[in-house]
This record gives sequence, C-alpha cells and structure tokens, in this order.
Amino acid sequence: MSSETMTANGFAGGMSESNVRGWVTFAGISLMILGTAAVIYDVTATTVSVALIGWLLMTAGVMQVVNAFYVRSWSGFFLFLLDGIIRATVGALIVLYPDAGAQSITLLLSFYFFVAGLFKTIASISLLFPGWGWSVASGLIAVALGVMLAMQWPASATWFIGFAVGIDLILDGWALLRFAGALTDLSTSYA
Repeated sequence: MSSETMTANGFAGGMSESNVRGWVTFAGISLMILGTAAVIYDVTATTVSVALIGWLLMTAGVMQVVNAFYVRSWSGFFLFLLDGIIRATVGALIVLYPDAGAQSITLLLSFYFFVAGLFKTIASISLLFPGWGWSVASGLIAVALGVMLAMQWPASATWFIGFAVGIDLILDGWALLRFAGALTDLSTSYA
C-alpha cells in the first residue's frame, strides 16, 4: 500500500492534508457545539427534530404521489399512490402537531429500548460469547431507559428526543476529532 493512500490525500480526492484535517476538525468541533446546545436546549431541539422528521415525511409523500402518476400504467400504481398519501398525511400531522409527534416517537422508542434490551440481555446470557458481560450491561441499561421513558411519559417526550440527538451529535463530533487525529498520525508516520 502506498503512503499516498494512507494519508489524508486518500480521503480528500487531491486536497492538501492540512485542509482535510482542518475541515474534519472544524466539522467535529461544530458537531460537538451543536450537540451540546441540543442537550442544553433539549425541549427546543425535540420540537425542531420532530418538525424536521415531519417535513421529510411530507416531502417524501408528495414525491411518492408524483412518482405514482409517472408510473400509473404499472400494476403497483395504487400502492405507490396510497403510500405517498399516507406519508404526506403523517408528515403534515407531525408538522402541525409536533408535541403529539414527539410523544408518539418517545413512546415507540421506550417500547423499542425495553424489548431490544431484554432480547440483548437474554441472548447474551444464553450464548456467552466473548465479552458477553458488556452486552448484558448494555441490554440492562436499554431496559432501564425504556422503563424510565415509559414511566415519565408523556413528560419525557418534551426532552428525550432533543437530548438523544444532542448526545449523538457530540459522539459524532468526537469521532471526527479522533479521525482528524488519526490522519495526523498517518501523515507523520508515512512522512
């Protein structure tokens, strides 16, 4: 493997290594700042996140309806049309009533965390694969989170989605910063 493929040039399509590291670092820091703001202003971030999901669904629904009319001679016309109408309607309802959307999404996530955590815990104990203890711990935390969200629902709907989005942005930003550091390490080791 050549040293060029192991440096930032292999990732940037010809940009200089310092530009790549600079942009990746900038993106990482920006995501961490946005994530921190989302955690601090979790209620606002929840409303914005839910509204964005609604707009995306509504746009996808309209596009699906338009697509249905383009392929109206196909036997799946009514399926495409119905799917588009349902998506657009659900998206519009979420945009119009973001708090109700947040409550529904949070309740669904609560159920998901509980069931997935329970399944992960039982499967990990049954299979005893290497590192199964960490998987059991992860499953138990997911079960606890699911129970916590369900017990605090609907109040948890106002903060949880924004909090989760914020944590995700912080972790993505941290991963980008670590990637920029790895690019620096690669550049110095192949220099």
